[in-house]
Order: sequence, then structure tokens, then C-alpha cells
Amino acid sequence: MTNRKVKIESRNDSFTSKIKSEITSELPSDDNEFLVKETRIHGYDVMELMDSCDYNDVFFLLYSGELPTDEQKNLLRQLSVFLINLGPRHSSSRTAANAAVGRTDVNHILPIAIMGMGGAYGGSKEVESAMRFLRKHAGESPKTVAENCIKSTPDPKEEDWILAPGFGTDFRGQSPFLIKAKDKLLQSSPDNGYLNWANNFVTFLPIDNSCGWRLAGVVAAVLLDLNIEPRLGSGIFQMLASPGAFAHGIQFSNKPITDIPFLKDEDYEIKNDQ
Repeated sequence: MTNRKVKIESRNDSFTSKIKSEITSELPSDDNEFLVKETRIHGYDVMELMDSCDYNDVFFLLYSGELPTDEQKNLLRQLSVFLINLGPRHSSSRTAANAAVGRTDVNHILPIAIMGMGGAYGGSKEVESAMRFLRKHAGESPKTVAENCIKSTPDPKEEDWILAPGFGTDFRGQSPFLIKAKDKLLQSSPDNGYLNWANNFVTFLPIDNSCGWRLAGVVAAVLLDLNIEPRLGSGIFQMLASPGAFAHGIQFSNKPITDIPFLKDEDYEIKNDQ
């Protein structure tokens, strides 16, 4: 073993003495600077917001820096209602239900549910990826982009054909409910926005293979039309979808484990890769 001296140098970093926020400004109490007597969100007094705004107004303000226009408010309202309950089959709901029926402390059910919706297939990561895909290609011809996606992504036949993040098949088909929700959101979206571009893009995907919209594609396009950045999209999707996931989880908190489906032996498939 060779002993050698390592030169240790200071980075000379100067740390701030106070937390800085571009979102919140607080006015301290007269007699205790650790207590707050007035709070503003991007300059808006919270007391006035409580009198004049609803939850979605302040939610939008928190992430965009401004209160929404009437059009943005309506679009966010519709998206929030659509996402509030993704149903018992969504991975976040199943994750929450499995945790709850296993007697997980109720304080942990929601965090576990959020972790269950963070994936790249049907989860928040796919939403972020779809937002980046749309923002990259929305200035191009929808037909050309679709043709390039089809050429570069062969159909796996047995599994879902994902032509781009947020677009392709879901259980080798498309959800009729998702299509109806997309059509309603289109009515509130900008004519030259991302959702309209994506709606044109989908028309050039292989209809015979049931390729089209996935949940992440709809959510991604609407969030972009609301001027939400892709790096925020995944977290906002998680927050909007959390109430339903928690609700599906909490209903199993006092039920026996037999209320959760369990695969039979004959339903297991073991593949030999050798």
C-alpha cells in the first residue's frame, strides 16, 4: 500500500444566511420574527386570494407566477376533474390498495400511491417524456413526424406499440373514455395549441393497429397548452391524480387481504431465456 498525501482545498463557497424564494414573501410578526403575519404568493396577498379565488386559481398561480385567464382556468378545471380518479386499474390505485390491505399505516398510503404513478409506462415519467416530445416536434408537419415514428419503431405485435411517449396503443387499443375526455378538452384548448397539433398527429398513426392516444399524451398536451414546463409536468400530474389513488387505497385499509386479486398458479408464465 502506498501512502500519498491528498491536497485538500476549500471551495470558498459562501452560503446564504436566509432561505430565498421567488414564490413566497412573508412579513414577520412584530414581536417574533419566526412567526408570520402576512404571506404573499407571487405578490398576491393570501387573505385576498382566499376571498376571491378557488383552489385551481392558486394552484396555477403557484407554478406559473400569474393567475389564470378564463380560458386557462376552464381548461385546468376540466383536466383536474378528469385526472382526479384514474380508476382502480391504474398502477397508483393498485399500489395504494396493496399497501392498505397489507395494513400499511394510513399516513404512508398516499406517498406509496404517488410512487406507484411515477413510471415511464402510464405514469408521470411518460407524461414528462410526452411533453418533451410534443414541444420538440409541434413546429413540424404532424404527418412527417408520424411517418418517422412508424418507421423507427417496429410493432412488437404482442405488447403495446408505443410509437412515441404518450402515443400508441393501450392494451392493444384505445380507451373510448379517454377519447371522449380528449374531445371535451379540445373544445377548451387553443386552436393553434399542442392538443390540436397532437390531434392531427394521431390521425396519421396506424388505425388498423388501434394506435392513437395514451393517457400521457392527452395530459402532456393540455399541460403544455397551460404553459407548464415539462420538468414540472410529472409532479403536477401526480398531484392532480393523487386524490383518486388515495381514495382507492384507503377503502382497502380495513379489508381482508383476500379482497385483493391474487394470480392463480396456472396464470404465471415463466420464460426460459436460455
